[in-house]
Amino acid sequence: MNRPDLAKGIEPDSCFYIQSAQAGQGIGASIPQDFPPDLALDVDIANRSDIKLPIYQAMGVPEVWLCRQEELTILILQAGKYQHQATSHAFPAISMEQINQWIQLRKTGTDLTVIRAVRQFCRNL
Repeated sequence: MNRPDLAKGIEPDSCFYIQSAQAGQGIGASIPQDFPPDLALDVDIANRSDIKLPIYQAMGVPEVWLCRQEELTILILQAGKYQHQATSHAFPAISMEQINQWIQLRKTGTDLTVIRAVRQFCRNL
């Protein structure tokens, strides 16, 4: 994600267009610079990702998930600042607590174990 107009750029571990996915269809590789993703995800491995928050904020990314020490934090942009939230705007039916349970499940199970748990959760919605 690069915003020359803001003199800022960042590379999240992943980013997603969810609520604005339809508006972004057909854009191709040339995404307009004023079209931030709905959700950015950063996982701390060697460095803390929270130092990137001012850049996400300047770019107007409405939701950021930070995963640090195998625990997820959901941050929502409100009144120009990121606030901790228990639920995601992108996925309102899934709480931070539920996502953290799936992260913990991966410690003892396989990827397939987690996928099955997520599928079962979705079936029960």
